[in-house]
Amino acid sequence: MSRISWAYLAIIITTVLWSSSLIFAKIIFAEVGPVVFVALRYTLACPFLLAVTFQYKKKQTLADAKNNWKILMIAGLSGPFISQVLQYIGLELTTASDALLLMNLTPIFAVILAAPILSEKLTIEKIVGLILATIGAALIVLNATPEFMAFDIWRILGDLIVIVSTFFFAINGIAGKIAIKSVDAISTTFYSTLFAVPFIWISAALFDDVTVLLTMSIQAWLVVIWVALANTVIAFILYYESMKHIEASLVQIMLNLIAVWGVVLSIVVLHEVVTYFQVLGGAITVIGVIIAQMKQIRRRHNKDHL
Repeated sequence: MSRISWAYLAIIITTVLWSSSLIFAKIIFAEVGPVVFVALRYTLACPFLLAVTFQYKKKQTLADAKNNWKILMIAGLSGPFISQVLQYIGLELTTASDALLLMNLTPIFAVILAAPILSEKLTIEKIVGLILATIGAALIVLNATPEFMAFDIWRILGDLIVIVSTFFFAINGIAGKIAIKSVDAISTTFYSTLFAVPFIWISAALFDDVTVLLTMSIQAWLVVIWVALANTVIAFILYYESMKHIEASLVQIMLNLIAVWGVVLSIVVLHEVVTYFQVLGGAITVIGVIIAQMKQIRRRHNKDHL
């Protein structure tokens, strides 16, 4: 299997893991507040990331991280901190369907930011794929039931907060792409997370009840530990590794698959009912993602046969 194929497999696994984070969070949110959940997730991830980073210390020196601390800080503050905290605060105010739909705005911001910052071309394939993927994601999460159609100022505020969170996650993707040019993906994940953790706990103290740490059940702890290991450590390493071989804007477009896996997992784990429009949306999203990748796939294929 070629490097580009491994990169695509890595980002697909990442989307599965990140979609399952929402399922796990929903299971224990009655017991653990959203910001505390985020704080625990990244705090518990740090020791594992540190251990893995030490395994690769021969390839990556501390000086490399020090020389690139600014971009690592931007990646940490924009992603694990600002984006995640705002996402869950917004989720508290709006509906889950709104939040899932608006999270798929990230590729739009990523494509816009990648053009001037990373000099990535805005091709017709990207535009068409992005439009289709966004439409598909909208069909997956939209529920036109009467109770969701009423005007609600808090829902609108929540929607705006989630939109801002997607903008910062796009910044995280761009910053990560820049960082891995000088710092390996594992170190990038560790240092960016380390920068974010203190700020997440400050937010938890302000917006959530941190005393739940004293009363959490074993199930809740097991869920948090799993999310910290698989959904954070492994997923973010795969995420940054994939960007070594795939353009950042294309990676962000593929994140639309999170909505597809989210629906599948909600059926299997939460026994939720899925509509025909959601199935159609999943198909359109996959088609959009494939179209967005077509030009790069053809270019890589031609290089492999030269």
